[in-house]
Amino acid sequence: MKFPVCDFADSEEGFYSQCAGCPIKASTPGCALEDVEDGTYMFTGETPHGGVSALFMFKDNEGRLVPKEDAVHVEIHELDELGHLVTILYGMVNPEGMIYLKRSDS
Repeated sequence: MKFPVCDFADSEEGFYSQCAGCPIKASTPGCALEDVEDGTYMFTGETPHGGVSALFMFKDNEGRLVPKEDAVHVEIHELDELGHLVTILYGMVNPEGMIYLKRSDS
């Protein structure tokens, strides 16, 4: 699974992306994420589970929203065209910035 796809770096198979460790500021042309507020980013486009957008919420160990470069955890909400939740994914960010994910139960 490679998602989201950006113009700056290829994500490795089996990882959502390297968004957390990416030095490129969100909302920069070519970045797949739009900065909504500190720790919250929007991806617009096809998602792995049939959504049309995804909300990325980057968090520290205490569960507080933080900028993506400071993240330890990420929660991703995939949304359909009406803004309804399709699935929630939970991830850990490793020191290289890769995001390991676990899908919520249906």
